[in-house]
Amino acid sequence: MITQLKISNFKSHKETCIELGNLTVLTGINGCGKTSIIQALLLLRQSFQKNRLQDGLDLNSPLCNIGIAHEALYLLANNGIISFEMLDEQQHEYKFKFDAGAVLNDSFIKKYSYNEHACDTGLLSNLALFNNKFQYISASRWGGKSVFPKETYAVEKQRQISLNEGQGELVAHFLFRYGGEDTSNYYEDCINDDLSLLQQTIYWEQKISPNVTIDVNTGHDGSTYTISYGFDGENGNIKPIRDLRAENIGFGISYTLPIIVALLSAKPGALILLENPEAHLHPAGQAELAKLIAKVARNGVQVITETHSDHIINGIQLACKEFTHNEEKGIDNKHVKMYYFYNKEKHASTVEEVVINNDGSLKQQPKGFFDQAENDLFNLYND
Repeated sequence: MITQLKISNFKSHKETCIELGNLTVLTGINGCGKTSIIQALLLLRQSFQKNRLQDGLDLNSPLCNIGIAHEALYLLANNGIISFEMLDEQQHEYKFKFDAGAVLNDSFIKKYSYNEHACDTGLLSNLALFNNKFQYISASRWGGKSVFPKETYAVEKQRQISLNEGQGELVAHFLFRYGGEDTSNYYEDCINDDLSLLQQTIYWEQKISPNVTIDVNTGHDGSTYTISYGFDGENGNIKPIRDLRAENIGFGISYTLPIIVALLSAKPGALILLENPEAHLHPAGQAELAKLIAKVARNGVQVITETHSDHIINGIQLACKEFTHNEEKGIDNKHVKMYYFYNKEKHASTVEEVVINNDGSLKQQPKGFFDQAENDLFNLYND
């Protein structure tokens, strides 16, 4: 698990250092560096996966696309050195420094200096960031689609749900291949002996849309996979509906599918990066998704998520409160790190930690931290 991340001279991050927990939540103003935190990790992974990290940083494809060195370098940098530093649970330090100032229109930034651990390929391979215990689901994930590509190596050898920019385009192949495998028990207050990935995926999708069902099959020519949806009947009076295309159900159901599958399928020690898990979901669905995120993080999976949803935040706070009453539920507040990114000084990100107390309350609430509803209500009911 990565316990600390330092970023220097990268995009809006002049000098940023954050501690990471089992669950790390990135919130705040648009354009103030939340996504750049995730991109820093993605750049390291994609360079490693392409066997190029030993020489430098590959800025483009397949996980993210930054462009050229000029776009990666902090606007007011005093030098051209971009650095990423990580600390793991064993206190191993990984220091990567890249020289972006050499050729600012290059899409590959050459290595400047690495420390001993950053040069150790075997040690790097033990981090989930660099091995197959990793998933990235972006805000541009697939939704409203019924036909998905087949990618045998990525799914069956690397256990990936995404190849390109975290789109989750391999979720159907992944479910077809691993849907029958048992995973950790993430049911809530119900008895169900079926711990399979597919059945628990359906269970959590039903938290978003009651009675929804999912079927995964191969395409007619065997080169694709299809996902169809339906709704179970009720009390024998309403017949079940089957074989609905994603285009004909609520968009949030299919849009959330890669996130739910990534969370449920992750083993302890895995790393999951999530962008805007709340998108296209009703507030009640967002709250349920926050419960699942907290459950998975409590189970030893490291989750880093960017969100603009107060319902996700509230759900995590409630999970912390729940843990104080029952340690088999919710999540220990000590394992949650939350950060608020706000207005930049000299185009540099400012980051403030938002501490959750063990009763779920916030130790402090920075100005602008999910207070818009309060401000609107105040203005609505006051002259």
